[in-house]
Amino acid sequence: MTHSLTIEIPEKVYQSLSEEAEQKGKKAEDVAAELIILLRGDEKPDNDDFEKLADELADYVEKNMPPDAKPLSDYAMSREGIYKEHL
Repeated sequence: MTHSLTIEIPEKVYQSLSEEAEQKGKKAEDVAAELIILLRGDEKPDNDDFEKLADELADYVEKNMPPDAKPLSDYAMSREGIYKEHL
């Protein structure tokens, strides 16, 4: 059984969904439904699906990073750097 759902989303989100859907040869509505199913956690992705999702997430983050964003230093990613304010 499936149900229909109408939601309002910002233009930027819709554009991103539309671009992803076009790349996958799908409709934006289908991509949105897939994302909702994954976010709900009712269906766990297998390893291949997880790897694909992780790659898509990394691509999305990279695409939406500000142009002047700089990578974190090794120190910032170290245990000491993460917990320095709690010591």
